[in-house]
Amino acid sequence: MRFFLLDKVLEILPGKSAKGVKCWSLDNEIFEDHFPGYPTTPGVLLTESMAQLAGLLIEHSFYQEYGKPNRVFPILSIIQKAKFRTFVSPGDQCIIEATMMSLDTGRGTCQVITRVNNEMVCEATLSFVILGKETGMEENKFLAKRDQYLSNILPPEFK
Repeated sequence: MRFFLLDKVLEILPGKSAKGVKCWSLDNEIFEDHFPGYPTTPGVLLTESMAQLAGLLIEHSFYQEYGKPNRVFPILSIIQKAKFRTFVSPGDQCIIEATMMSLDTGRGTCQVITRVNNEMVCEATLSFVILGKETGMEENKFLAKRDQYLSNILPPEFK
């Protein structure tokens, strides 16, 4: 994961839901070019923040449902029904909520909604392929960095 787009995971209820926070600060480099004079968060980054939370929900739901013999890696594969209702500006705090829709040993799907000040700003149905050890993902050089990041943002019971 190159972009870390969750500031805090407030809760994970495996098999059910997850809730997280992302605050968009004006000093974020994305606002220099998107757009000059009218800074707004790119939809692709809003989608990625939703995907990161949904991926964590799927990962922990998988472990609850199927055990944890090996590590699994949910990878976003389909973005369905994405809707962006208004702009997310510097200073906005996004509350992201993911709800589990389906899960099996190879796929997971979540409905995800992002709100600012209780107003829905975007939503999507996100589907993931669940990769395992056999894919070579455990050798990914970014996993140690991801693990360090997650140790700072996950609730204590999931660290």
